[in-house]
Amino acid sequence: MMILPTFGIVLGRIICERKIRGWLHWIYTIIFVGYTAVMVLWVLNVISGDAAYRILDMVSLLSMGLLLGSIIDEKELYLFKNFKQSIVIYLVFVAILQIQKLPIIMHAETGSVFGEVISELSITPIQLLVAGSITLFGEEYAWRGCLQGRLQELFGKRIGVIVLGIIWELWHMPLWFSTFELSQEKIFVSLVLVRLLAAVGMSVFAGWAYMKTQNIWLCVLLHGINNAAVAGYSQMDISISENIDSFLLFMQSFGAILMLLFLFAKEYKKNETN
Repeated sequence: MMILPTFGIVLGRIICERKIRGWLHWIYTIIFVGYTAVMVLWVLNVISGDAAYRILDMVSLLSMGLLLGSIIDEKELYLFKNFKQSIVIYLVFVAILQIQKLPIIMHAETGSVFGEVISELSITPIQLLVAGSITLFGEEYAWRGCLQGRLQELFGKRIGVIVLGIIWELWHMPLWFSTFELSQEKIFVSLVLVRLLAAVGMSVFAGWAYMKTQNIWLCVLLHGINNAAVAGYSQMDISISENIDSFLLFMQSFGAILMLLFLFAKEYKKNETN
């Protein structure tokens, strides 16, 4: 799912130009063919699940190629573009994440919370860039780097980014019925509507961050740290009662509303769209 959006763009360009152009196109063509081949072999029982995961881990080494290519290229994908602004925006986002996870923080051990925050500020970003950028970039180059600008041209800057957030969450629809177990008597409203609000809020914040810095890697980090924080806090040793669960949904919605407020930032008021 995560590599398909950017490969969709690459495939469109290959069809239009009738050739594979540039190092980024080669990387995502290889990664898509590689992942698809492994999945087919797995489904046909030619290889085991364990073997498939080991092969996919090897394919993910292309993350390092993507990272190095962006550093050497120093153009559209340059890793350190508007670096100081990116650091500030990243810190703001980490703070919003802590607000969203307040119900867990209040019931978790101080050491666990402190370790999670330190990880989000230092260790996890490096891990994401070195090992996981191929998949996270696979979404962000498509959503922020391509589709956001096109939707803003069609609908305006604010409506365009909201439409993007809705599309982004609908893209996650398969996870409603697997990871989030919607079919297992989960309440549709509390799950889907809160997730939709969170996706639109994230789309607004990441869209603002991209317009302000033109650094797609900042969006990769925001996306990745959001996913990592969900996993990190969910593994903390606390008993999630019904009250805590309701409070968590409320704070997640509150955090999304905080991100929606960035619709009033000056970047959304400018007329020109890149």
